Amino acid sequence: MVASKFFHVQHEFRIGKSETWWETAQLAMAPGGGWDEAVAKNLEAGFFNHSFCPIGLEGPAFCIWEVREGISAEEFQEFIDGPMGVNFGLGAWMNICREIDVELAGNAPYPRKF
Repeated sequence: MVASKFFHVQHEFRIGKSETWWETAQLAMAPGGGWDEAVAKNLEAGFFNHSFCPIGLEGPAFCIWEVREGISAEEFQEFIDGPMGVNFGLGAWMNICREIDVELAGNAPYPRKF
């Protein structure tokens, strides 16, 4: 059985980009900022962020993302680096994506969305 995939993503800020990114993220997540709509669009496109774990204002941050069956690691990387991903079009993060071996782990890290 083929199922959705999970990725661990390490986000590292590019030099001088953290302050602008946090300001943009705070506005997006505020009421009326469009966050819920963006999450819904990403889900429809086959991408869901289960957790966002920032370590500090200058990073890094770690996330667990799930992607729908049939989406390749390369397609996920394009998404996460693109305008619908975590960069808000700012190019603020370098995103290091690693697929989680769910079989080796024994189970998925979160209940599947797909």
